[in-house]
Amino acid sequence: MRTPVAAAASLLLAGSLVLSGCTGSSNDDEDKPTATPSTDSNKALPSTAWQDADPADVAAGGTLRLAATTLPTNFNPLQADSANSDAARILAPTTGGAIRITADGGWMVDPDYARSVEVVDKSPLKIRVALNPDAVWQGGTPITAADMTAFWKAQNGSDDDFEVISSAGYDDISGVKQGRDRFSYTVTFDEPTAEWPLYVYPRLPKNISSSPKLFNQAFRKRAIPSNGPFLVSSIDTRKGLIVQRPNPRWWGAKPKLAGVTWNIADPGLQAEAYVDGGLDAVDLEASTYAKAKGTGVVQRAAGIEWSQVTLNGGRGALKDVAVRRAVARAINRVPIAVTTARALGGPPAPLGSLLLLPGQKGYRDSSDPIAYEPDRAEEILDDAGYAKGANGMRSKRGKPLELIMPVPKDTPTSSARAKAIAADLEQVGIRVKRRSAPTGVDFYEKIVIPLDFDLVTFQRRGSAFPITAAKPLYYPIDSPQNFTGIGPKRIGQGFDAVIRTLGDERRLTRIAKLDEWLLEEVPAVPLAVTPIVVAVRKDVVNYGAAQFEQPDWTRVGFTKKK
Repeated sequence: MRTPVAAAASLLLAGSLVLSGCTGSSNDDEDKPTATPSTDSNKALPSTAWQDADPADVAAGGTLRLAATTLPTNFNPLQADSANSDAARILAPTTGGAIRITADGGWMVDPDYARSVEVVDKSPLKIRVALNPDAVWQGGTPITAADMTAFWKAQNGSDDDFEVISSAGYDDISGVKQGRDRFSYTVTFDEPTAEWPLYVYPRLPKNISSSPKLFNQAFRKRAIPSNGPFLVSSIDTRKGLIVQRPNPRWWGAKPKLAGVTWNIADPGLQAEAYVDGGLDAVDLEASTYAKAKGTGVVQRAAGIEWSQVTLNGGRGALKDVAVRRAVARAINRVPIAVTTARALGGPPAPLGSLLLLPGQKGYRDSSDPIAYEPDRAEEILDDAGYAKGANGMRSKRGKPLELIMPVPKDTPTSSARAKAIAADLEQVGIRVKRRSAPTGVDFYEKIVIPLDFDLVTFQRRGSAFPITAAKPLYYPIDSPQNFTGIGPKRIGQGFDAVIRTLGDERRLTRIAKLDEWLLEEVPAVPLAVTPIVVAVRKDVVNYGAAQFEQPDWTRVGFTKKK
């Protein structure tokens, strides 16, 4: 069984925490918008920016050449060792489920996998799933209720031999019962769970979900069985090349592509390969944007990665919520957002929530409690007893108001962000000592997880179903993922209320209120959203930059030549 520190580090690397090491800037460019903004703001980016094409206009054949940054050590994306890899992204053309995520972060039933998915009772919460009886695993075995039962038992944390990334959600399920036949079942939850769509479909066949050895070890050099339109035909670990071909047992619409390849390379090499004609699409970062932006089409969508600064309310001056509020009021988020977006040729997107993202259904700017008001920050500090000295710095009873901010080495973006935060705070008399820190896993294990900081800035990653994953970031205080040093009871109650609210409108109202509570307590200050930027060749359709929407891999391909 993994230690709490190892488990927390694994979860951080899986996506909730992203350490940004890229930097750069861009001049004004001539990229044309690829889609109409989906919000009322003319400057807002669309949630999905790829070129949409009807299947009749997509050519049959061709190989889509893509790239990923890391070669997974485990091609089971649910196993803990795959948490810091691109396994789920690489396997996307080979996997599917009962629901499909829509552009605004909502969901719809995917008829390739399920005839229906519906709530049949709310007390207790029961979800009835009617599977598509045509759906099969790669070997031809039908996908049935027995797969769901075994999958739930493997994922719910009851058996420590299954080294899962997280048991959240599955541990709320009290039972899975087969319906009238093996292609239907009912999932019952102990408590109402608004994010139940994540937990009602099996990602693995029962033989794997019934064997810890297979689950943990069998997919080091081969992929989990496909249940999608493609399957992994080869993995060359030496060359860093994964090849995917159409699944001969696929029951849905015939995919347009003859294949998908994934080359493993760092972002700089990916950009070079794209410009040189070796890739058809590439995700761009600040450091690679200038190199690739002149090739093909640059698509920009609203982002899911967002920068923030975490405040350690468990020690020193930040134990006082008034000081935390003053810190928040002193930080000017707009210049940080401008710098973040400019490096990728996009519009700035200051973030006003710790729970939802611009472009996501229900997003509201709840940032009034942390609005940039340095004069108000100074008033708060005066009231808290921190007097300003002749040098402009503050102290209380002779003790300087000084905060330690570790910054990982060789991460220019994080360093620049930390410098801007420190400069803002010093304007109101708060001295910030930036301290060089190790990078990568060592930064998490030696600095973040043991709370060896007053302030720390890094990026987090949002999702279409963010609330269950967000709760342990802020509550309880002893959660392995809570790095804020605090865990107010009302925050835990607020998360529980949101998670248990099944009605969409009422839940979104409660999310907004919970956001207000969080920003009043100031465990963290949200800063800016990084846009998703993808360079694609002009004939690539139904694939590219998207915030939440999942590509339909039967429709992805190249336009027909005229």
